[in-house]
Amino acid sequence: MAGLEFNFGNAISHYSKTGGPRGFLWKYALVFGLVTLAVQAVAIWLQWPIYEMYLRMITEGGDIESHASEINRMSATVGFRGLWIMPLGILSWVVFEGANQRRYMRGDGFSLRLGADEGRLFIVGLIWFALFIGLYIGLIIAMFVPLLIGVALGQAGAMIGAIVMILSLFGFVAVALWIAARLSAAAALTVRDQEIRFFESWKVTKGKGWTIVGAWIVLFLIIMVVFVILYLIAAALGFGILGAQVPGLFEGNADEAAVSAAITSPAFWGPLLLVFFFVFLVQAAFQHIISGPAALAARTDDDWAGADLAGEFV
Repeated sequence: MAGLEFNFGNAISHYSKTGGPRGFLWKYALVFGLVTLAVQAVAIWLQWPIYEMYLRMITEGGDIESHASEINRMSATVGFRGLWIMPLGILSWVVFEGANQRRYMRGDGFSLRLGADEGRLFIVGLIWFALFIGLYIGLIIAMFVPLLIGVALGQAGAMIGAIVMILSLFGFVAVALWIAARLSAAAALTVRDQEIRFFESWKVTKGKGWTIVGAWIVLFLIIMVVFVILYLIAAALGFGILGAQVPGLFEGNADEAAVSAAITSPAFWGPLLLVFFFVFLVQAAFQHIISGPAALAARTDDDWAGADLAGEFV
């Protein structure tokens, strides 16, 4: 991209400097939100018996002990159905990641497709999955080995082991974030070069890893503030609806049956679902925005002679 350098400020704001037709972000967020809502609806439909049982338990007074055996039996049966939703989740990821990276690397407008880019991104996703398993194993080692050594040394050693475990945990998180940052351009490179690129990201992000991590942290803190505000709005809305429907709720003398009926009514869930749908939209926008730092690293690769893109979108 002409005149665009890789630095902290550009990494954070790269989503707004991709070039191409305007309106990508809101279209991406809206369609992503609708697809996420549809996938969640299918998941609820597949596991509806367990949800129905919990609703019945609430309306009958919330006695979980009398429903314990039924919950265990139903969870084992219905939980397996939840695995059926995985193909939909994977399909959703590859098509949106394809649209995401085509915007960054080619300046395309918003469109969803299932083609060669998506097939290559699926392989990249599998490599990430294997890497996450390795990192998870490393996390277990980082947490428990120091603690086990400390326990073996006695009471004083247990305290030392706990301290070492905490320090090693922080160290592991820092290293894991750095590794993730160094490999984070894999999807962008795969779409850019139209070939599977994963470990090539290590070279492209040389000297840029901690800048990418810093950008991620800042963006994550911003989105966390937004989420907290949205959840506070949802909580205030929920309590407001219940307070209007259930006399004596805030005085502590509300009727349990009235509370149960209000919680399970469409008048309670309808407005909250609108708020949570907006949460999906924000989550979708964040998914695109946080890809920006790695995509900028791929766009500013000195060894890439790609065409420059100009312009911004809103």
